[in-house]
Amino acid sequence: MTAPADGSAWSDSSARAVLQLMVESVAEMIGFETAVLSVVLDGLLVTVAYTGSEEWREYVFEHADPISSLDQVAEQGTSWGRFTFLAAEEYDGELDGSWFVAADEPLDVPDAWHPLDALIGFLRDDDGTLVGCLSVDRPISRMRPDDAQRRLLERYAAQTERAVLTAFEREELVQQIAHAEAARRLVRSASMPAHASLQAVLEYTYQPLVEGFTASGSWIQVLGTDGPSIGYARSRDSDVVTLPDPMVEMARELAPRLWAEQRAVVVTADGSPVPPGTDVGDRVRALATEQLADFELASALAVPLGAGGECVGLLVLTRGPDDPTWSPVEAASAQEIGHDLGAALVTARALERERNLVRELQQLDDYRTQLIATLSHELRTPLTVISGNLEMLGELDLEETARRYHQAMTRGTHRMGKVVDDLLLLARVSDPQHPLVPVPVDVGAVTADVVALVESTARAKGLRLRVDLGPGGLVVPGDANEIDQVVGNLTSNAVKYTQAGGTVAVSAVRRDDTVVVEVADDGLGISEEDQVGLFRAFFRTTNPDALREPGTGLGLAIVATIVERHRGSVRVSSELGRGTTFTVTLPTGG
Repeated sequence: MTAPADGSAWSDSSARAVLQLMVESVAEMIGFETAVLSVVLDGLLVTVAYTGSEEWREYVFEHADPISSLDQVAEQGTSWGRFTFLAAEEYDGELDGSWFVAADEPLDVPDAWHPLDALIGFLRDDDGTLVGCLSVDRPISRMRPDDAQRRLLERYAAQTERAVLTAFEREELVQQIAHAEAARRLVRSASMPAHASLQAVLEYTYQPLVEGFTASGSWIQVLGTDGPSIGYARSRDSDVVTLPDPMVEMARELAPRLWAEQRAVVVTADGSPVPPGTDVGDRVRALATEQLADFELASALAVPLGAGGECVGLLVLTRGPDDPTWSPVEAASAQEIGHDLGAALVTARALERERNLVRELQQLDDYRTQLIATLSHELRTPLTVISGNLEMLGELDLEETARRYHQAMTRGTHRMGKVVDDLLLLARVSDPQHPLVPVPVDVGAVTADVVALVESTARAKGLRLRVDLGPGGLVVPGDANEIDQVVGNLTSNAVKYTQAGGTVAVSAVRRDDTVVVEVADDGLGISEEDQVGLFRAFFRTTNPDALREPGTGLGLAIVATIVERHRGSVRVSSELGRGTTFTVTLPTGG
């Protein structure tokens, strides 16, 4: 009787308990003292259930035999359906594999059971592949089975066969669920913002892939769309694996083909693809065989990576000569991961493009800031000379016509000077090389100073100016001059664009961990269309009434830039003809 090795690691305890019950039922109902159930695992017969003498229990669970050890029984024995009976007198008493004699001396009667008799049930799947065997020995009657017992044996063998197949299906399902769960964890982790870069996704996914598939190494090749492709290959021990250019070209050729066909392929060291007959191309087969030999590997599982209709790369997992072969369940699970990982790579690559674009735009913005600063400085010198000469010219006794020209030139020079000053300020607060050095700033005091400065202008224009400053604690970290510029720009704009008899209200209050400054008026208002570009540099309104007022178009751009570098926010609420409210929120830092 065969004695395969320990199968406790196969399937779960509930499935093995069912198989143990089947074995015990066979022995009890048909009348045998000993029964052993073995399943085929990696080409070996492994014991999963046993009933019989305790003397042999340890032995049957410690030994494993190749399925070829049953060949002699199958070839020389008599078929009784699923069972095959090999009588002692039909062979020389020697059988391949681990067998033990578990019977007494035979009775001296016809059809008596002999200790060397072998009765094996061959359990097969729908394709006829051997999945296990059921061995029985030592009949209680000490006689060979009669026709009635044979029919019972066939019936129980069929039930046991179904139970074994169910256990295999259950095991495959458990593996598939485990791989699917690993894939979900993998992709969820790889898609986290902390791993959003393409290189980070490649580095992070390597270890879970190798461990999850017990692979000797992994290689991910991301195909380039408008640039070079990126490869990441590591061994199980995290050693960097350098692949030759022909392998990268092979990935470019193979990945789109596999993605279009939605399949994975296993290539073995002898060059044969799995499933047999799969066409991978002579060049791919030759390259794969060569590389497997160079790295002393036995096989490689190649899986396309992609999302939707886009193939983004190829995943290759390798195994060595001592590793198990790739199962269909593993290939299917790897293919699912190919979809999930492909989606993560598509996202990472898109983010990479966006980061590059942001970097280019930032460089462009830095250049713009430097250009504005340079031009402003260059303009300030001649403006100073012109302004000085105009001032001296104004002290002369000019004719009326000359005086009018002088006044126009003076106004233009002052306006140009204001533009230059605003440009320099915008360049300074926009310059990343000029970081904010925060100090405690009392926003209430700043607001009071601004209101005091514009109060006379508002009164001269016939406006009501209301101020509402909350109780103490209106302190924020920042630059006092810049916050003064924010409040000043908003308040002077409110006064400028409010008609006589109108009201301008300025308030500063504490709300939770912020200080909120509001500047409201019932003046011209701003259309929804204009509000879209309100904080852009050199923006000018489309409202003709507002265009009559002089301005550089830089004031609100300066406000938005200063507020942003103070980690605050500014928003506008307005309706054309009914007034405007600007709200600035600054964090208190605590």
